Amino acid sequence: MSGQTGGFALPPRETLVRVAATLALSTAGGGLFALIGLPAAWISGGMLFVAASSLGGFQTEIPSGLRNVVFLVLGVISGTGVTPATLNEVSSWPVSFFALAITVILVTVGSYLLLVRMFRWDRHSALFAALPGALSFVLAAAEMTSADLRRVAIAQSLRLIILLEALPLAAFLAGVHPSAVSARGVASVDWGELFLLFAAGAVCGFLLYKLRIPGGQMLGGLLAAAVLCVSGVVETAIPAFILIPSLIGIGAIAGCRLRPEDRSLLPKILTAAGASFAIAVVISAIGAAITSMILDISLLQTFMAFAPGALEALTILAFTMNVDPAYVAAHHVVRFAALALAVPLLARWLMRQEGHAAPDPEEPWQRGRSERAKKK
Repeated sequence: MSGQTGGFALPPRETLVRVAATLALSTAGGGLFALIGLPAAWISGGMLFVAASSLGGFQTEIPSGLRNVVFLVLGVISGTGVTPATLNEVSSWPVSFFALAITVILVTVGSYLLLVRMFRWDRHSALFAALPGALSFVLAAAEMTSADLRRVAIAQSLRLIILLEALPLAAFLAGVHPSAVSARGVASVDWGELFLLFAAGAVCGFLLYKLRIPGGQMLGGLLAAAVLCVSGVVETAIPAFILIPSLIGIGAIAGCRLRPEDRSLLPKILTAAGASFAIAVVISAIGAAITSMILDISLLQTFMAFAPGALEALTILAFTMNVDPAYVAAHHVVRFAALALAVPLLARWLMRQEGHAAPDPEEPWQRGRSERAKKK
């Protein structure tokens, strides 16, 4: 039974228990990885523990309201990592955006051909699984076709989880350490400036959210904090008691993308999704390397911007690894916006071709919306 306070309905006790347990799992995983000394430990460790628990049968949960707060706080934190040097690089970003566009096309085509020709996926599921990011738009559009939504969702989620686990580990092996984050944790805190940061971020995040800008809460917080920090109005550090819980939160949110019911399909999808991820990473790395050489930007920075992952997770990951979060966020926003425009057009084109596509007889568990409609 839900409790009420002054007309405000509290979540059911079961929901509160699941949320608390999910955050506890993320805290345990992040703490363990932090003890080991891995970069981005609170994100990668928390996500791994929550994802494993989800697949093990535990109903993990982070409610939408808490997600929005976490995204806003992470945006403000990321914005404090923007420096005046970022402004000097902005003029070179259009070249980087063009390289990103070519890379996204090649990633989509390469992953699509691999899934169709090697793993015999149907064309619709393969196309939506191959698109690098914009999961909400991808699933909404895929539902209008005969694509298998669970297959698409699992493949997309696995790509993000593998990326967020592998990238910090690769950086660690390459000698990148999270010194920037620990240094911020011991710097002096000005409480007035801290309040200004989050107040401005909340206003800007709310406006962008209402304008339906992709990742509006996080981008609003990032933009507001970046302006205040670059202009010199705010110079305070983000204290560890705000930073670490926020990283625990994004780790939990990412880990919740897998569900207990996905366990039965995972063995059938894992190999195909892993191969598709490998193709996407190789192509993204080549595009990032070329862009890095042309613009004289670090390869880690361009790869995080080109990586086929989620806006919020990779932006804060960039911050924790001492990479320019504004550059990374800008590229993921551009990709998200381009996919958001392209995906509905792809869905309509596939719907017109619907009559020519037959389901794979070797996969009887795979059924899309059109097949369910026929049975009715």
